[in-house]
Amino acid sequence: MNNYTQFFLRQPLSSLSVFITLLPIAIIWYRRAYSNKALRVLFYYLIVKLAIDMVMLHYAAYNLNNLLFYNINIPIRYILLSSMLYHYFDSKRYKQLLLFSAIFFVLFSIWDIVSANKDLTDTYNHTIIRYSATIESVLMIFWLLAFYYEAIQSLKIDNLLAFPFFWICGGLLLFYSSFVFIAPLMHYNARRIGPLDLGFLLYVPYLFEIISIVLIAVGIMYYSPRPYDRS
Repeated sequence: MNNYTQFFLRQPLSSLSVFITLLPIAIIWYRRAYSNKALRVLFYYLIVKLAIDMVMLHYAAYNLNNLLFYNINIPIRYILLSSMLYHYFDSKRYKQLLLFSAIFFVLFSIWDIVSANKDLTDTYNHTIIRYSATIESVLMIFWLLAFYYEAIQSLKIDNLLAFPFFWICGGLLLFYSSFVFIAPLMHYNARRIGPLDLGFLLYVPYLFEIISIVLIAVGIMYYSPRPYDRS
């Protein structure tokens, strides 16, 4: 227990970014928003995120290498979040491209993990993947902007500010917009030998992740069945 307490005191932002995920999970369950297909996928994503984050926190508290879980989380996160967006796209072209990008990204991530770690059984010296996090960020920023463009063009939504996915996608866009610049540096910083001194930049992803989760929670609070819902 002392290990966890010391870690929480030493890394309050990273610890908060784990447990704050409980907030949107609880709101989805309370409002029964999982009846909506897209929000159901978001619900699954948040549960998977919380589980992986908890395992990573446990490893970090005991000073163990948790990068294997970080690497695996990237393709899982992209599949689930892109699946969420898939339910809200009207354009068949967007949907086809989204499916193609998911297949490509999973295969690329597997290659990236194997390329960065010649011996996958050596978890002690497991290193962070080189390119997948940056590519994921670029892809997600594109899809999120495409979602906003289609939502505005369709004129189906009377009030964007009262539309749950306006806030949800806004939170994700904020997170990925910051992460796309930090991800390349994290590859070098996460090495067990000779890390870079990034200072506060190291905590920027946690800060924006917390804000992102709060915005997602706000969006879910606006949920109510509407004609344009894909439920």
